[in-house]
Amino acid sequence: MFHYRVAEPGTDDLEEWHRLRTRLYMESGLITGDDLDPSAVYRDRYSEHSIHIACADDDGVDIGCVRMIEPAEGRTLPVSDLFGVQVLPKAYEGSGIAIMPEYRKSLASLGFYRALHDLADERGYEYSYGILEVPGLDAVRRLGFPIEVVSEPRNVFNASNVAIVHQRSNTLSSLRAADAGRGLDIAQLWERPFDWTLSGADLTRK
Repeated sequence: MFHYRVAEPGTDDLEEWHRLRTRLYMESGLITGDDLDPSAVYRDRYSEHSIHIACADDDGVDIGCVRMIEPAEGRTLPVSDLFGVQVLPKAYEGSGIAIMPEYRKSLASLGFYRALHDLADERGYEYSYGILEVPGLDAVRRLGFPIEVVSEPRNVFNASNVAIVHQRSNTLSSLRAADAGRGLDIAQLWERPFDWTLSGADLTRK
């Protein structure tokens, strides 16, 4: 089972979030030592207006992280700064996802999407933006998320990436359509309240 939580501002938990992302980004070649601050941690200006989510296994070991970057007056999102995308109203950006290699084919990323959806419901966001490596597009679409590519590919973070958006109100119907052709029932995870945990049993067709 995976356990998700918000790493609160000003806590050691948030510092651990940044250290985990730094390590995983470095190992994946997304950043280099030149991108780190004097404490050898990767940070950027978006962290000041982000909600940071961590994921731990049953032993309490953190295995991944993601964040919700929130817009506000005078603030921009990475999709605008890096791809020139004009962001729609009531939108946030999911960013900073990093998962330990041994868990990248697990359900961990799905739980991050659900946690972001939960936070977006609380805050009234209708659109979710993101930056995704081109080879990952098919995998996200196979899960059933109704993503739209809104930019040409660009080399950012040492990889070919595109800007994407999806309208959250279309998520459930899209997941249901994808579930019709497979043995999993991912849509039910979006149909009920999220308790910030996820296991394979949560996706078993009832």
